[in-house]
Amino acid sequence: MVLEVVAEGRVQPIAGRDGIAATSGPIYAPRSRRPQGRTARELDEVLADWLADTGNRVPVRARDDAADAAGTPVYGMLARQVFQQGQAALFAHSATGLRRRAKVAEAVAAGRVTPVASEAAHHYLTIDCPGFALATSPDGEPRPWRTTITRRELDDELRMIRAACYLFVVGLSLMRDSEVQEIERGALTTYFGSPAIASRKIKRDPSQPELFWWVIEPVAEALAVAERLSWHSSHLFATLRPPAGKQLVGRRGIEAAEGIDFFIERVNADRDRTGLPEIPLAHVRPHMFRRTMSIITAREPDSEIALGLQLKHAARRALANRTTMDYGQMDAKWAKEFDHELEWAAARKLVDLLKARRDGEAVAVGPGAVRFHARLDNVINTLAADTNLRAQVADERAQIALLHTEFPDLHLGTLNHCMWDAGQAECQNGLPDDQRVKAPLIGTCKPALCRNSTVTPAHALIWLAEEEDLIAMSKDRRLAPPRREAVLIELADVQRITRAFKDQKDSN
Repeated sequence: MVLEVVAEGRVQPIAGRDGIAATSGPIYAPRSRRPQGRTARELDEVLADWLADTGNRVPVRARDDAADAAGTPVYGMLARQVFQQGQAALFAHSATGLRRRAKVAEAVAAGRVTPVASEAAHHYLTIDCPGFALATSPDGEPRPWRTTITRRELDDELRMIRAACYLFVVGLSLMRDSEVQEIERGALTTYFGSPAIASRKIKRDPSQPELFWWVIEPVAEALAVAERLSWHSSHLFATLRPPAGKQLVGRRGIEAAEGIDFFIERVNADRDRTGLPEIPLAHVRPHMFRRTMSIITAREPDSEIALGLQLKHAARRALANRTTMDYGQMDAKWAKEFDHELEWAAARKLVDLLKARRDGEAVAVGPGAVRFHARLDNVINTLAADTNLRAQVADERAQIALLHTEFPDLHLGTLNHCMWDAGQAECQNGLPDDQRVKAPLIGTCKPALCRNSTVTPAHALIWLAEEEDLIAMSKDRRLAPPRREAVLIELADVQRITRAFKDQKDSN
């Protein structure tokens, strides 16, 4: 029917959304349509209450346009402000509409107006923000996050908060995108005494069981913020459109990819105002966070079982399953970037040991202690020999750079640090050549025997506690002879380290 009218030439060209105001002819609005089902009398009362507040101002045209003269009310925008629905027909040239226009004209005559450029400009009306939190500005001084904000900027801020909450949860919980988006109100709980999130496992499980993911407190805080932000009656991550009347507008769930892209774009665009560091432009998607955290966690000693429990790759296990181990392995695509970052993290942790070594202390024991001390001494000698570097001894960044060069393959651990050298690695001695890898095998590490192994004072308490446990176990009369012999062999290995610590303490 519309195309037939167009074919007759009954058309009017317009230029974008702003051109709508220039169209001629009456606006069709069925008489039965009322904002949120309210009667005319109720609408009049809403308008009267709005006008009674002297802080409310009527939007008027800043300049003449095709619709009307400068200084006249923009009724479509006013309808959105007063009735939360943009229908200029509420101020139509009917008896009811004219009565409302007369009340508005009184406010205009009293000077209670806000000039706007066009009908679409309501998104850019400036709102004062006296209650915004303080943030550190690029020059290091605290100042309000914002002093003013527009409707469009407010929409962006809300989207940024939602995206930040989502990214924080998906990045640190090891949950899939679908599992994060299934989080409901009140999902924070405890599981075996630790903070956890309750959600549903969707992938490859038609029963969608409720499961639990352990989280740290900052993740719980992010979920609390997301819960306050959500308009949805049950789910935390949902569209930002508010309820209309008794019906919820919108749907649960968000477009995660769009949210991530928007977050990166806005952080980089607002750097001059926020002082936040730039986020490198790259293809970032939810599954990458889960994969990244799995790779990092898989490098921790004895992490396979814990990682499998958190990933939910298998409901039953006595040991870590093959799926978890494969998922946590670093492939060539990821290795280059992560090895670089982990090397620098390791170097940063060596700064305190370097300071102690400069004071003449022995900072490590174990089979690799001599090589470890020699490398630290190389860094100290380099700093002492170069006048420019000597002036930067107080600058940790210079020390970190030298340590990174001296310890390119250092792997930090809970029981020891590994100065990786494939030719001296005890963890791979029993493997054929075609199965040897280019990184330590944490599960087969022999920290008391391997010449790559270095034990620092930070590890001492664990070794001393292990020695006490093994001594107590060896004295148990119920222990079978073969088991007692295995315990004594293990105790001898542990005491190689603990005696070295005791001798080091006595010499100091």
